[in-house]
This record gives sequence, structure tokens and C-alpha cells, in this order.
Amino acid sequence: MLVPEGMKGRGDRRVPPSGGRMCYNHVNDIDLFSGGLTETPLHGGLVGPTFGCIFGLQFQLLKKCDRFWYESNNPLVRFTEAQLTQIRKVTLAKVICDNTDTVDTIQRSAFDLPDPFLNPRMKCSSLPSMDLDQWKERVSCTVDHVTIDVGTAERISPCVMCTCTKEGPLCQSLRINNCFHLASTFSKESILEDHVCKVQCAYAFRTFPQVDVPNNNILGFSNN
Repeated sequence: MLVPEGMKGRGDRRVPPSGGRMCYNHVNDIDLFSGGLTETPLHGGLVGPTFGCIFGLQFQLLKKCDRFWYESNNPLVRFTEAQLTQIRKVTLAKVICDNTDTVDTIQRSAFDLPDPFLNPRMKCSSLPSMDLDQWKERVSCTVDHVTIDVGTAERISPCVMCTCTKEGPLCQSLRINNCFHLASTFSKESILEDHVCKVQCAYAFRTFPQVDVPNNNILGFSNN
């Protein structure tokens, strides 16, 4: 039987073997499933380009359309970065080790055959484990010896404000509109130790006569 015109000139990745050419009059008649099974696997993969594309798109949609996906951008439902780090370091090999009574050694990539060099068998105890302490309920954060309750914000220095979240503290620099008011509110020592204050208020302290420090010309403070 002659090869149909629609099948001529196509590479091995898309055209079934000669047996398939004998069964179909046109390439468009090939069933998706049987055609996908006959494709040459992609480099490093188990399926061809058609199934690879379908699987990839489906998994992408499952992630983006599931509002409870654990890697979403919603801080109310997603895991923290520290928790995601623990999840990502656990392999299927470690899961098998933790859930069986007789397995003491296993290849690093559980789906692949053992290989002394590429995929050696390892002791279960040497595989990375998950640190469940990252899932402990956080009730407060401590930043520079200042304790902040979850959901509240505190000024940890004259020019830095920190908010305690379930994922940890989030700190940001404060914009200082009146450096003279800042100097009257906080001690000169605490202001000098705050690098954010130094950047914003150096010019003001040079003209502020009531502020002085033991050493001359430190951020504009002067004994004169």
C-alpha cells in the first residue's frame, strides 16, 4: 500500500511505523492515543511531544486553577518558603523508606534502576528528612530583642518597622519627613545605630545644635 500524501515527508516523531501507515488513509485519521503511543520519546522523557505537551499543559492548569495549591501566591493558603524548602528536599525514595518496615537501602531515584555510579543504592538514614518544626504555629516574632505578636507591627528602631506574619517578620524602612522631630523622640545613640536614619537625616543633624556625641563629625553630630 502506498503512503498517503498527508504522511509523506513527516519525521519519525509524528508518523507511526509502517504498520500504522497501512492502517490509515490519512495522517488526520490517526487516533490520538494510539498515535501518541507510537511517537519517539523526547530526550530524557518517556513520552513523545504530543503526550508531553498534553501532560505539561494539564499539570500547569491544575496548579494555576487550584486556589489551594501549596505553591500559590496567596499567603493565607500557601506554605511558607521554609516549609516549601522542606517539602522539596524529600524524594520518593525517602517516602518509601519511611513507610516500609523492611527497606534499609534504596536507589536515590526510586523510579530508575540502580546504578553504581548514576543511581547508587543508599541507606535510608542518609536521605534528607522533612523538618516538621517548620509547621509549628507561630504566635510571635523576635527581631533585635523586640517581641512582636502575629498580626501586629512594632518599631524595632527609630527608622525601621517590622510586622509579624505567620511566615515570619517582614521589615521595612520608614520614610522620615521630620528629622528634628525624630531627634527629639529617640536618643541620639539609637539614631546613630540605625543606618536608615543615617541615610535620611545626616543633613539635618549637621544643623541641629542640641545633639552631640563624644566624637566630632559622626553623621553631622558635633560637640560645638
